[in-house]
Amino acid sequence: MHRLPQLAWLPLSLLLLTACNAPPRGEQTRRVETTDTTKAERRSPLVQPAALVEFSDQAAQQLVEDLVDLPEFNTGQRVNVVFGDIVNKTGIVPTADFEAFRSRVRSKLLSSSVARSRVRWIESRARMDELRRREAGGNPGQSQELNWGVTYFLNGEMYNVSRIEGQEAHLYMLNWTISNADSRELIWQNTYEVKQTPGR
Repeated sequence: MHRLPQLAWLPLSLLLLTACNAPPRGEQTRRVETTDTTKAERRSPLVQPAALVEFSDQAAQQLVEDLVDLPEFNTGQRVNVVFGDIVNKTGIVPTADFEAFRSRVRSKLLSSSVARSRVRWIESRARMDELRRREAGGNPGQSQELNWGVTYFLNGEMYNVSRIEGQEAHLYMLNWTISNADSRELIWQNTYEVKQTPGR
């Protein structure tokens, strides 16, 4: 008559035993906003992800504003702009981070309604060369795809200047140039800057 209570406690005993032998749970993590900077990032000498995102957005916005003010981009004719070489010369920004930066700048330029009304973006020099070869083929039934007189290369170089004055500081400079694809004339150049002082 006492066996039923013993059997009733058996599942509870097994549960407690399992709980005691269970492996420890890992440390809980939480999501953070892309604009937040963690303690580990503040201690790192590398450019902070939040600063890189902010710099890419500012650079794209400023670039659009500068391009639409150029006389060559205000003739009433839509111009062609080829994404040329955008080179990482910082020596400190990892390649993967720079690729993400470059991709974000390009995405912001392509999504700008102001730029799209004035500019026809061409993805690369390879694509431009493909269009050039197609035109050189002399197909009379094919309309001209590019007006080389209003086709331009957009090139950029990113630099880093570091200083240690009590605490380390980094000045990142993004130098843009626009040159005519036909004459190779340099028609515009500007440099955008952002300064980062890692926290301690």
